[in-house]
Amino acid sequence: MVDAGPYILSVALLAVLTLSLGISAVTLRRRLLPAWEGAPAYLVDAILGIALLVWLAELLGVVGLLYAATLVAAALLLTAAVAVGPRVLSRGGGGLADSPVRTHPHPPPPAGEDASSAGGVGGGGSRTPSPAAPPSPRDRTRGWEVMSLIAVGVVALVFAHWGLTTADALSRGIFNFDSLWYHMPFAVEMAQSHSVTGLHYTETVFTNWFYPQNSELLHAVGILLTERDTLSLFLNFGWLAIAFLAAWCIGRPYGKAPLAVIAAGIVLECHTLVVREPGAAKNDLMAAALLLAAIAILVNAGRKPGWALAAAGLATGMAVGTKSTALAMAAALTLAVIVLAPTGRRWAAAGWWLAAGLAGGGYWYLRNLIASGNPLPQLESIGPISLPHPERLQTGRPDFSIAHYATDTAVWRDYFGPGLDNAFGALWPLVIAGAIAAGLIALLWGRDRVLRWMGAVALFGLLAYVFTPLSAAGAEGAPEGFGINIRYAIPALLAGLTLLPVAVPRDRVRGWEVWALAGVLLAILVATNRADAVLRDPDRLLAWAIALLFVLIPAALLWARSRGASRPAVAAGFATLALAIAALGYPAQRDYLDDRFANRDPETAIPGMSLDSAYRWAGNVEDSRIGLAGTTAGFLQYGFYGTDLSNKARYLGVKGSHGAFNAIPDCRGFRAAVNAAELDYLVTAPLLNFIEPGEPIPSPEAAWLRGEPAVVPLDREGPVTVWRVRDRLNPDACGPINAPLRRVPQQPG
Repeated sequence: MVDAGPYILSVALLAVLTLSLGISAVTLRRRLLPAWEGAPAYLVDAILGIALLVWLAELLGVVGLLYAATLVAAALLLTAAVAVGPRVLSRGGGGLADSPVRTHPHPPPPAGEDASSAGGVGGGGSRTPSPAAPPSPRDRTRGWEVMSLIAVGVVALVFAHWGLTTADALSRGIFNFDSLWYHMPFAVEMAQSHSVTGLHYTETVFTNWFYPQNSELLHAVGILLTERDTLSLFLNFGWLAIAFLAAWCIGRPYGKAPLAVIAAGIVLECHTLVVREPGAAKNDLMAAALLLAAIAILVNAGRKPGWALAAAGLATGMAVGTKSTALAMAAALTLAVIVLAPTGRRWAAAGWWLAAGLAGGGYWYLRNLIASGNPLPQLESIGPISLPHPERLQTGRPDFSIAHYATDTAVWRDYFGPGLDNAFGALWPLVIAGAIAAGLIALLWGRDRVLRWMGAVALFGLLAYVFTPLSAAGAEGAPEGFGINIRYAIPALLAGLTLLPVAVPRDRVRGWEVWALAGVLLAILVATNRADAVLRDPDRLLAWAIALLFVLIPAALLWARSRGASRPAVAAGFATLALAIAALGYPAQRDYLDDRFANRDPETAIPGMSLDSAYRWAGNVEDSRIGLAGTTAGFLQYGFYGTDLSNKARYLGVKGSHGAFNAIPDCRGFRAAVNAAELDYLVTAPLLNFIEPGEPIPSPEAAWLRGEPAVVPLDREGPVTVWRVRDRLNPDACGPINAPLRRVPQQPG
């Protein structure tokens, strides 16, 4: 529980950090891209602001100074430096700094935006005479306001649907498996160590400590500011907003912004995202939103290398610094940028793009290179060439790809079909076909080269997904992991469906064909993604409150501004909204922390797998060192950090070469590891059974403690035991149970 004083301080720190980074981002964008206005400018502002936060946190973390106070102070110093610093950057940018954003001839501008703010450069587009040219009455298409209102309704619907999952997390704690496994433990480790240089070993089966961690770094910032994980439940709503903004920007130069938003909503509203991203620390949407933002910036910028390309490259780099599965689409975007650059400017384009991309996500790959000799240690070889990588004694599920089962009709019938139906509903063939068709139409008949190449990028992303390892994870013939890992296709599906209204060869939002397309998109959205849940779920009031606060009220304020409301009045409205959210947040946080991992309802207990009692115990423990043994405890370790996140949870294993971390194979080694860790408590659990979680596989650590007087059991639930470590263990007293395991048990299937 957090008292009012610390809560107010946390809100104040968050406000100062957000405002300072926002001011810095807007100032930089106005200097580097002075002609950019409206939605594309807001998108670049958001990308720059997030990048500045990531850079500050990384720089402070490298030297072990990642604290709330130092971060806020650094942000304020940055704002001052940007405000009074030299204006050399505004004279750079390879010629794009003074260029307006691009437009298709005579598009309808969004309500309240100047038509000239959509002007610019691009293959097939036209350059407006001046960024300040007034809009022509004929540029306003009849029905634009109605279509825009429908788009706002779609955004509100998706936010509300996401709010249902968030309400569930608020009532019982973060329950997403990956969030409990490594997303949140990584974030807490950064916040506790005030560093980003170490590797946090979560278990001994996978090597996820080598994953890029931009998203976990943002969660760590939230923990530093609040000393709790409450902000992590809402962070992905920000990425949801950026994804919708990027979709609007993609459709905007062609007069299809509302249609693009509706199309994007089909993916953003899908079951795969709704049940995993809200109220959790999952990062699939973050990577997808950043890639879509890069496409949106390129669509609006045209083909001249410069600061706009750098902004798109920065978004792409941050996506790659979030998930390594973004590398395929990032590579396709890189090729597109080089090919689209004017003759003689391709090296410059590549330079701007790659430099910004490395700045956005290169740190984590550099850290991997230093730690293991390989920037991507999961890649063990390239053809016959073996690369440095950690050797593992335990392995997870086989990492088959979808391509492995391309002609296996039984797998398609029993796994792929049901998995896609669960993800996108009964009309899933239309969703998949729509994304593929959009990419093909844009590639073959797109009205300009930029659009054609963006279609190619979306198609390449879908093709790469088919060959992605783990996309059909599971035992041979039983790809149990397919349904969960459909999320790997989200970036390409999102890009493809967002391009669909743009690829259709219509210049304006007019005519029955366009309205028919809008109707079809809305029907697919509602029919395939269970949107009716927001009308009947018991938590619907909270869900719609989220939509009201995050979508409807902001949209109303922006509409008022477009209708002549003064800037100070609108700013006051947003300030009042922020204060209202902060005031409502305090009781919401108190209730959340009271119920977090309390496991009062057996039907919704977290995490299950016989760890419920251990989670309840850990919720009342503070400032303790807790050792974990048995992969079930490792995969679900987040609850052991305690309510105030002050406990240090460590999975016990043996470090190896190239960043390896393996199971301890014998009693003597295990007891020595407990001593070296200087633990207060120890939790022993079975090995996690991926195929049948309810049938755990025995792990030997509890037996290795038999007869050891230095540990006392405090809590037992099934095969899980919590031990109090009172003294140093005696490795020499293992006796016959010290015999090393001849085979470390493998994970099934």
